[in-house]
Amino acid sequence: MPSQQIQILLVESDPVDARRLAQMLRAGGAAKFRLRRAHKLRQAKRHLQNGRADVALVDLSLPDAQGLDLLVKALRTAPSVPFIALCGAADDSLAAQALQLGAQDFLVKSELNPEQLARALSFAIARQQAQLHLRSLSLLDELTGLHNRRGFISLAEQHLKLTSRQGVRSSLIFIDVDNLKYINDNFGHREGDYALQRIAGLLRECFRESDIIGRLGGDEFCILLSHTGETGDLLVRKRLFQLIGRSNENSGRFYELSVSLGIVDVAGPQELEQQISRADALMYEHKRAKQVRSDRFTRLRQLV
Repeated sequence: MPSQQIQILLVESDPVDARRLAQMLRAGGAAKFRLRRAHKLRQAKRHLQNGRADVALVDLSLPDAQGLDLLVKALRTAPSVPFIALCGAADDSLAAQALQLGAQDFLVKSELNPEQLARALSFAIARQQAQLHLRSLSLLDELTGLHNRRGFISLAEQHLKLTSRQGVRSSLIFIDVDNLKYINDNFGHREGDYALQRIAGLLRECFRESDIIGRLGGDEFCILLSHTGETGDLLVRKRLFQLIGRSNENSGRFYELSVSLGIVDVAGPQELEQQISRADALMYEHKRAKQVRSDRFTRLRQLV
């Protein structure tokens, strides 16, 4: 087990079983731990919501909840906490279902000894950490550390399900980095990657932690604003362009960062992909308008 103190939550209503399990924990591990006990699911949920558990041992028979329904409610309360299901008697069917739902292990209380319990806790923590790490890798963009397309879509759909039930509309921003090909061709792909990382950092600075930011691929980024009433279209553009301008002034690079963007409203998860395409189209209109202005300015300078 890890060397730091482990916070163990024991959810057990039977005082005899609770004492026996506590004795096993003391006997089976040289590692330091802190044991908290909850008699009911309601108490356990409070501990879990407050972040007071690194691992939870949960008896599937409590006064206020029973069986798999109990496990589902506990897992929903703290998805990142590894759960070990406890049962008074062997039940292969129940064990299989508990593991499929997300429990890290299924232990029969009457068959336990201190070494088995200590090993089960250690393995549960290690497996959960490995799963969370793999999950994060599959949802994060390696270059920028933002959500990748899969991660962005998944989180945005969850957010929109919640806000649509509340009757709240969200804003979606589609961003394309201008002239990335020019940067790659003239300064190398490493510099192009650095430009994308700079843009990612500026997006983090521009938007709030509650907003969902993702790199959809290549030079394309997307942001779902969590509270559209607080941030208007013009304010978003002004703040982002100011941040990019300041970054260009201080960068010392032989090129300047620039982005084009499109902003749309989104009512619910069912229209997310459609509105991403619409915001993409608006972004290209913005990019073309900037190019027309640039070409006009170039012609005027030539005339002068």
